[in-house]
Amino acid sequence: MAVSYSLKKLGFRVTFVSRSEKPGALTYSGLRADIIEATDLIVNTTPIGMFPDIKAKPDINYDLLKEKHTLFDLVYNPEITSFLKMGQERGCKIITGLNMLYSQAERSWDIWNDANL
Repeated sequence: MAVSYSLKKLGFRVTFVSRSEKPGALTYSGLRADIIEATDLIVNTTPIGMFPDIKAKPDINYDLLKEKHTLFDLVYNPEITSFLKMGQERGCKIITGLNMLYSQAERSWDIWNDANL
């Protein structure tokens, strides 16, 4: 929810996609080509593809991805997940979860070491 909140604050329209049916979310099987075409940013917020199951990836049609797409995976182990590899092979921009991990660690350090809090 934090990711969607932040993206909405930045002006992004957010569509939720889930492995199972949930209110307010599409399933992977319901993710049509026109939806992927109208999307610029695809974010994986699940642990799919994280060590030790590094071959797993979200069940989307990767053949629909183009250079205009940016793929962001919050997983950081491995740094380049199968999800990101599939996008990279199709010319997508990719963002790994490592930067987010570092940013969270830096902010945590600041919070824990701020005498005013």
